[in-house]
Order: sequence, then C-alpha cells, then structure tokens
Amino acid sequence: MRPHIIAIIFRKEVTEFLRDRVTLFAVVGLPLLLYPLGMLLLGPLLEAKITALQAPPPVSTVAVWGTGAEALIHWLAATNKFYKLELGKGLPASLRREMEAGRWEPPVRTNPPPRELPFALEFSTVIPPGAADVDAPLLRAVREVLGHGLADVVLVVWPEFDEAIQRQDRGRVTVYFDSVLPQSATASSRLATELESFRKHLVRERQHERGLPAGFSVALSADTEDAAPLKRQLWNILGRVLPLLIIALTLFGALAAAADITAGEKERGTMQTLLCAPVKPLEIMTGKFLAVWSISLIVALANLSGLGFTILRLSSVAGIQASPFGTLFAIFALLIPAGCVISAVFLAVAALARDAKDASLFLGIALLLLFAPLASAMLPGMELTILTCFIPLGNLALLTRELMMGGATAGLAALTLLASVTYAALALLFAAKVFAREQILLGGPVSWRWLLRGDAHRPATPTPGFVLMVFAVVVAGFFYASLAVLGQSRSAQVLVPELLILLPAVALSVARRFPMAQTFSLRRPHWRSLVGSVLIGLTAGVVVAGITPRFAQMPGWLTHEMLKVLAPGGQPGSLWVLWLLIAFTPALCEETFFRGLMLSGLRRWGPWAAIGISALCFGLLHGSIYRLWPAFALGLVLGFAVWRSGSLYCGMVIHALNNGLAVTLLWWGGAAEIEKVEAAPWSLALGALVVVGIGLALLTWPKPRAGAELPGT
Repeated sequence: MRPHIIAIIFRKEVTEFLRDRVTLFAVVGLPLLLYPLGMLLLGPLLEAKITALQAPPPVSTVAVWGTGAEALIHWLAATNKFYKLELGKGLPASLRREMEAGRWEPPVRTNPPPRELPFALEFSTVIPPGAADVDAPLLRAVREVLGHGLADVVLVVWPEFDEAIQRQDRGRVTVYFDSVLPQSATASSRLATELESFRKHLVRERQHERGLPAGFSVALSADTEDAAPLKRQLWNILGRVLPLLIIALTLFGALAAAADITAGEKERGTMQTLLCAPVKPLEIMTGKFLAVWSISLIVALANLSGLGFTILRLSSVAGIQASPFGTLFAIFALLIPAGCVISAVFLAVAALARDAKDASLFLGIALLLLFAPLASAMLPGMELTILTCFIPLGNLALLTRELMMGGATAGLAALTLLASVTYAALALLFAAKVFAREQILLGGPVSWRWLLRGDAHRPATPTPGFVLMVFAVVVAGFFYASLAVLGQSRSAQVLVPELLILLPAVALSVARRFPMAQTFSLRRPHWRSLVGSVLIGLTAGVVVAGITPRFAQMPGWLTHEMLKVLAPGGQPGSLWVLWLLIAFTPALCEETFFRGLMLSGLRRWGPWAAIGISALCFGLLHGSIYRLWPAFALGLVLGFAVWRSGSLYCGMVIHALNNGLAVTLLWWGGAAEIEKVEAAPWSLALGALVVVGIGLALLTWPKPRAGAELPGT
C-alpha cells in the first residue's frame, strides 16, 4: 500500500466529481432546494396536526350497560369532563331482560394473571375474544354500537357489582372498545385512568378497617376487551405498512426499467439504430412508456399476489375465514394511475440522462421527490381527508389503507382518483415534451437545461420553466433567511426574507437580459385603473376576513405567533414603521416577483393559468394552511388587476392598501382586541364585495404606445 498513490487517485476522483456541474448540483445544490420546497408543501399538513394536538380533546361517549354501580357512575360523572355517560344506550331489549334477570356472566379469561399482581398490570391486559365469544349476542351488540358510532366505548357492569363492593370484595366491569377506531382507543384509555382512580379511592376507604377479605387490595376488576373482529384487527395492522411497501416496490420496479431502456440504450448505442427506422421519436418513447408502465404493474401484481397468499395463510392459522383477493384486486386497480405517474416521471427523467451515471442521479432525485409525499401520508394519525387526498401517491396509499379497513367513502375515493388521474396527465405531458427532443434521445450534449430556456428565435423573455425554477430558489432563500433572523428584531424578520424574494427576480432578469419594462409590466396605469386599485385595496381584505374564517378559522396559537412579529411585547409601535414593514415592503418585493416575473413567464400558458398558478405559489409561500386560501384569493385579484390594467403598479397599490388597512386596525385596536375578532360581519363583507366588483370593472388597459405590446398578448 503506497499512501501517495492512494492520495493521487483520491484527488483525481474528487476533482472529476467536482468538475461535473450536473452531478455537483444534484448532490449538493438540489437538497438545499428540495427540503424547503418539501416543507412548503407538507407544512400545511404538519400545521393541521399541530392544531389538532393543541385543540381540546373531543368528548367521548360511554355507553353504560348494567344495573346498579351508582357509586362508580357518580365518580365517573364527577371526575372526568372528556366523556359523557349514556345509560343503556344501544342495549338491545333482549339483553336488557337477561341483565335484569341476572343471567349475564363476565367473559372467561384465558391465562388470567395471579391475584397478587398489581392492578395496573391486570387492567392493561387485553383479552382477545375467544372462538366461543365471537358469536355471543353481547359481543355482537357491542360491535353494532361501536361500528355505527353510537358510542366510543361500552362499559359493562356485571351482576352483583354493588353487592361485591358492599361486602368489600371486588366488583367487575368490562370496557369494550374497537382498537381500529382511534376515538374508541382514546376513550378506552381515558376510561381506564378513571377506573384506576376509583379503585384507589375504594382501597383508601378500606384501609381504615381491618379483617377484610383478601380481595380488598383489588377492590375493582376492570377488564378491557377489543371488540373489533380479529380479521379487522389483522387488516388494520397490515393497512399501516403494506400500502407504503407495495407502492415503494412499484417505484423500484419502474426505476430499473426506465433506466435500462433510456440511458442503457444510449450507452449500448442501440437508440441510434432504433431512430433510423421509419418511426417517430414520440412513437418510440410512447412504446417505451407503455413498457415501463406494464413492468411496474407486473411488479405490483406479483407483490399483491404474494401478499394475498400470505394473508390467506395467516388467516387459516388464526382460524379466520378471510378472502383477501377481492380487496387486493381493488388495490391493484388503484395502482394503475400510480404506475402511470411513476412510469411517466421516471422515463422522462431518465431520457434526460446522457449515461448511466446521470440516470442514477436523476432517478435518485425523482425517487426522493415521489417517495417523500408517499412516506408523509403514512405518518401516525394521517387519514384520508379532503386535504390529504391531494398528496401525490400518498393519497393512493391512504385510500389503499381505507379499502383494507373497509372504511373508504365514495366521495373521498372519487376525489383521490381524480387527483391521481390529473397527476398522471401532467406527468405524461412532461414526458411528451422530453420525448419530442430527438437530440436528447441520442444522448447528445443537450441536457435538462433546455427545459428552462426560451426559444432561440424569439426575443429574450422568461419561460414557465425559468420562473418556476426561480420560485424554488426564492422558497429556499426565504426559508433559510427566516431561520437566520429568528429572535432578531421585527425589522430584520420582515425585511431580510422579503429582500430575498425581490433580489433573485431582479438579478436573474438582468443576467438573462430580459426587457425589464415588458417583463415586470412597468407601465403607467390608466387613471381609472388607479381608482379601481384603491377601491380593491381598501375592501378586498374585508371580503377575505368575512368569508375565509367561517370555513377555516385560524387557530389562536397561530394568530398569537403572527401578532408577536407585528406587535412584539403587545405594543404595535409606530404606525409609519408598520406601514413601511408590513405594507410597502411586501407590496414592492412580492408583487415584483409574483405579478411581475412569474406572471410574465407563465403567460405563455394563457392568462388564466398564469394568474391561477402565480396566485397558488403566492399562497404557498405564506407557509400556512390557514393563510393559504386567503392569500390565494388575494393573489387571484392581484393577478387579474395586473393583467387587466397592464401595470404592476396597480398590484402594488392593492397589496399595500390591503396590508396597510390591517396594520392600521392592529395599531388602532391593539393586539388583544384583534385576537378576539373571529370574522367580519356578513353585511360588511357583502358590501365590501360590491366595492371590489366596482374596482375590478374600473380596471382599464393603458393606451398603447406606438409599437408597444398590449398586456395579455
């Protein structure tokens, strides 16, 4: 071993690695962009979970079946505010008669713990229903009540409970819950705590006496029994892991196929031979796409088949009659759009690669981008909702779990499939754009950069790919700047992130030699447009404040955090400073980027697409699900105003007045009063909406100068 030779080889490999700018960007620069973007997209979900955790716990319903136990019921009613007791709720009449006749018997425990064990160990023992209990009328009635949501848990008081307590023996109760239902498991845990408190209360009373039976140290026997059928419990366990595993294996199957038939063919030199045939490049790549898609589905089918036979074997061992293939067939149907998205993205990305090295880098990045939302959907507590059904691939994983549990609703399933089909269509459009470039298929020097470039035969103008790339840079800069100024002064917390929105837009536009007046719509507006902008700026915030809080009320903790920045220590400070920081600075910086550069770059896709996408990006940058929709609505108004008037100055006026009005109300009323306001009255909101409509109607294109291009063309 010669150390100097090893050092030479080491320097050679590192130097070659650093010389490859594509590789360097992929392994160093891209992660710095991806994580802020991921936080931007997944932040609303995390914020919703934080809000749910900080919200007051929901009240659980406890159905009490049995007679007597007045002391226990009084104790439960007086000591816990998180559930309500419903005596006899859902109890069938036949069981009620048997109860009154004293013919109820507690379930027989298998391997009961010794009496000398502590109560906590005995209570925490979950009693699985035996084969004889599955068809018992009591258990069927409990499942009916829990399954239909009539109660979260059922507390069964067994006969002679009061008599056992009076003779200082132990009374017996059983808590029936459904481990598959989160609210039932939570209610069971709460009830367990209160029953333990009641037991300790009885023990303390008995300790004052002597010569009591041996059961005095137990006083109360409270068993828990999972009423969910064993088959449902099995599907619940599998449903938390298998959707992620199945889609992940589908991802890896499509990745290998896409790399081989694109970058692999370029290295083998067979792509050129194929292009010499009388076929079009798009036909070639469409066939390749269908091949990758088919391979991904074959991988999925193989995994589901193995899973089905495994579940069938486990069910037979457990004595459960289960036929999982019907459910797995439905899951396979869900993997068809998932495979389409995966195959289109992987094939388009792999086609950009010059060789296997590029393919491994590009596909690794694509795999990370696809796997991140998929994994996020499998976090604890995530369920299929109107929000989560739009998570790419993760929505299908959640729907798969719901199908395995038998709880999927038709509306959410349809919305999930619609979102997945939309993502598949977008992925196919992206793949088609890549497939149309013959030079890329040949493995020439053209790389992924052409996606961000404009047409060489047209004047230098921003393209959709360019402005979206700049948006990613802005998001990363905004994210890291916000972290850097945490704990700093209010001015730093506002100015530094805002400047990192403005500076990249201006600097890159100058570097690319874009015509500044045309790119940023720097035109003098018509006087009617200025009047309309003033009317919109003074009333648009009132409309948003009157409508959005009624559908998505901002939680108190988030309002408090926002007010801490606006009014540190509860003191708003000088009004002109607030206007400068909160009104003028965002109006200048955010409008220059979103309604200037971004709106101009996206205009090739049509004015409405440009307005909608720029408004959505504007809402996402606010980083909160509760601020997303108000900011999105305001962004639509701002985008329409700039497009209709042809002047960025109209957007700045609206933005500054909208923020300035809120700042003035804060300064006038104080932070404490602002926190009490929930929503603007309907009368005020509707009146403001009329004024906004008048302002929009006043917007007018400026008079074109000779040779000038009208806005929106």
